[in-house]
Order: sequence, then structure tokens, then C-alpha cells
Amino acid sequence: MSPRSRSASLIAALTLLSACTQMQPEVVRPAGAPVYPPTQFVEMLDAPPTRPYQQIAVIELAGEQGALRTQVIAQIRTQAQQIGADAVILQDLSRTAPAVPRLNPTTGMYETTGGQPVPAFKGIAIKYR
Repeated sequence: MSPRSRSASLIAALTLLSACTQMQPEVVRPAGAPVYPPTQFVEMLDAPPTRPYQQIAVIELAGEQGALRTQVIAQIRTQAQQIGADAVILQDLSRTAPAVPRLNPTTGMYETTGGQPVPAFKGIAIKYR
């Protein structure tokens, strides 16, 4: 195998590996916030609860184009469990990727790609009082 072929193979393998990695949620905690032990169960809420609570972090995650919403929500839940949250108030920030024309090298014709959903959520991690 020539050095050029090895380089191309290495680049292709790294591209494939990077495509397989999952995005990690961004977690922002207030300065001086207490640290809680991990929790096993985390409620996913679409509105603030009626019982008293305190905000312990904001967790944000945008999936890749075409990713499942449930996968993104599951990652937020996992992160909330790790920081000791009792519940997460979810805000849906999902959007649709713009459609982009591209040349199909096989047919020589232009085709439109994109227009797929991009799931994104912001979660307010809370601890009940």
C-alpha cells in the first residue's frame, strides 16, 4: 500500500469514527452550587412543577441532522442523573436543516438534500425541596 493510499485510508477511518461519536450535552451550573450524588430516576417535564424546587443546572444538547429526538432526550436524562437532578424541565429548540442542492456524481444531476429535522433541547435540571 502506497503512503498516499494509507493517508486516504486513515482519513476515511477517522471521518467514520468521528461520525459515530455522540455529541455531549453542555452543562452549565451556577457558581457555588452544591454537588449532589447521582440519582437513578429523573422526571422529564414539559412545564415547571407545582411543588417547590431549585434549579441546579442548565443542560443543552443539539443532535445531528436526522437524529432521533428520543436519543437527544435520553442523553440529557443521563447527564441529569449524573449531576443528581430529580427532574428536567425540557424546552424544545429543534429546527429543520436547510435544503441544499448538490451534484450527484453518479447521475450528473442536481438533487436536493437536507430539510431533515435537527433535534435540540434545553433542559433546566432541578432538585425538589
